[in-house]
Amino acid sequence: MKDKKNKLVFWNIWTSYATYYFGKVNLSIVVPALLATHKDLSLLNVGLVSSGFFFAYALGQFLHGQISERYNPFVYISIGLIGSAIINFLLGFSAGFFVMLVVGEIIDGMFQSMGWSSCVRANGLTQKAEGRERTTTLLGTSYQVGNSVAWLVSSYAVGAWGWQAGFWTAAVFLFVRGVLLLLTKPKMEFTPPQSMKSQVRNTLSLPIVLSGLSLCLLNMVRYGVITWIPLYLFQQQNLLVEEMGKVGLNVCLIPLAGVIGTLAYNRFKASKDIITIVFLVFLSISFVIFPFTKGLLATALLLIGSFFLYGPHVFLVTTMPTRFVDRQIVAASTGFIDGMGYVGTVLIGVIIPLLVTSSGGSWTNVFLFWALLSIIVAVFVTIVYLVHARLDNSGNTHSV
Repeated sequence: MKDKKNKLVFWNIWTSYATYYFGKVNLSIVVPALLATHKDLSLLNVGLVSSGFFFAYALGQFLHGQISERYNPFVYISIGLIGSAIINFLLGFSAGFFVMLVVGEIIDGMFQSMGWSSCVRANGLTQKAEGRERTTTLLGTSYQVGNSVAWLVSSYAVGAWGWQAGFWTAAVFLFVRGVLLLLTKPKMEFTPPQSMKSQVRNTLSLPIVLSGLSLCLLNMVRYGVITWIPLYLFQQQNLLVEEMGKVGLNVCLIPLAGVIGTLAYNRFKASKDIITIVFLVFLSISFVIFPFTKGLLATALLLIGSFFLYGPHVFLVTTMPTRFVDRQIVAASTGFIDGMGYVGTVLIGVIIPLLVTSSGGSWTNVFLFWALLSIIVAVFVTIVYLVHARLDNSGNTHSV
């Protein structure tokens, strides 16, 4: 009976975070329609809007990771969902004004950042120790499926009713899920939190800091794809706003390929650290080849890259911080690692437009840049693995 209850709690967390993505990736679907509708907006303008959202999201991860460690994670998740819903509803009235979009997305980023660290902590507190590592990987599929569904629904909504529908559709999903989670949250007892000073000190350990640096670079790849691939496909295929559904059909397959890759990643019996390194190398190879392909071959290669992308991301942002559940820093370490990841996301919002415009509209340098970043992340993960293995062999695992 208890196992069944744990499964229900897990899927409650899973569906809650999947819903968060309606307010996180809808902007990438709204952007092409905004650029086509409001000619005074430039590519750099929307890049700054995206960076504003992710700057707030990164800052919020650092703050909420530390704060939510001390409170009921289910309530924290619900507040984020409902707050994001309200802001997305208001963004639908921004009429494409640049300043209003920036301010609205910054506020939305703060609400969105309340979700992930609390979800990882909620999972760590409610699942049995022997199944915790497996459920961390499965939890990572929530944002992949959520990404795919949100892209698909948002693209058809925008195609049918205009860019405003991209915000209003997200608002409905976010609000309903936030209220439902408040009504269905489990009863929990919490141990007294450690002092904030000890919590921060334990968070800044070697594997967490290096994992944060790794995710900083990997998010330049992942969110580069999430934010800019819809525009790349829109431009390459010379589509109209009314045809955004075609883009949605293509891009919704990207995170679905990531789900398959993550499930395959979870099946390997080797150390998750080693599997992560292997996946990153293949990811880099796919990006090197991609600029030289077209049509169905290009789509297939993009999906292959996605297959190798999400497993390493789940490892860094879910599996690694959950290893510290006994030290009461799951949300804190998740917030730090994910916060570092979104520092990279902020940077990529400006780097991509600069790479494209500096090369006369060509996207080749973008894909080669992502390939280089993937290799650097593989090197960082290797360092964490070797250092951790050395400490394990010396019997000094608690000093990391």
